[in-house]
Amino acid sequence: MKEKTMPLWLKKAASLFSIFQIPRIPQHGEAQKSKYRREVVRQTSNGNVLLQLGHYLTEEEIDRLKKDLAI
Repeated sequence: MKEKTMPLWLKKAASLFSIFQIPRIPQHGEAQKSKYRREVVRQTSNGNVLLQLGHYLTEEEIDRLKKDLAI
């Protein structure tokens, strides 16, 4: 029984046109963004051990603490 397959030239043409597709923008939640930010700070910090260990507050965390204290 013959299997229905695309001819080789059609596969190559499809892969050529896939170059022109607009890539999708990844959608990250706030928790994932925070995780990525912490990882970047950990990897790029020089000399500050607390930053390398992740013991710091981000601007969003400081704002949240201020809001909690105001209530």
